[in-house]
Amino acid sequence: MKIKKDKQESSISKLLSDKQKITSNNPENLKFSFEDFCSKQKYASSFCDWQKIGLLSKALETIQGYSSSPITYDSKCTLYNDFPSKYDTLYTYPDHVTPDASWVRIHVTGASVIIGHIIQNTFYVVFLDKTHRFFLTKRARQQFYGKKKE
Repeated sequence: MKIKKDKQESSISKLLSDKQKITSNNPENLKFSFEDFCSKQKYASSFCDWQKIGLLSKALETIQGYSSSPITYDSKCTLYNDFPSKYDTLYTYPDHVTPDASWVRIHVTGASVIIGHIIQNTFYVVFLDKTHRFFLTKRARQQFYGKKKE
């Protein structure tokens, strides 16, 4: 005669399960989409590029950190709103992205950033920018464009 034993859930499994229910059911938490991803521009990187130089895992860790709460803007996550002017960026506006997008930068490490746009609580990743050419510093702008004509 076989006796059925009910498996008891371990305390660690229960804690993880409870945490997962809390975070995955919070509609305010930031979500990420790669639907608008573009690696075809000169300074944009592919996933493979970032993997080769050790940035892909750092980017995923950064994304994971941001996905556990609602978006907050600070020195690591900057809201640009508009796409930079042609003198402030080495990128061109992607045709497949809505013209009224609110552009955002998430810092990964060093000069490497994830560029995308926000709609409600979803961050649409558009560019992996390892040299931060999306929004140029004054020095980089002078290097690439010379002095801006007023």
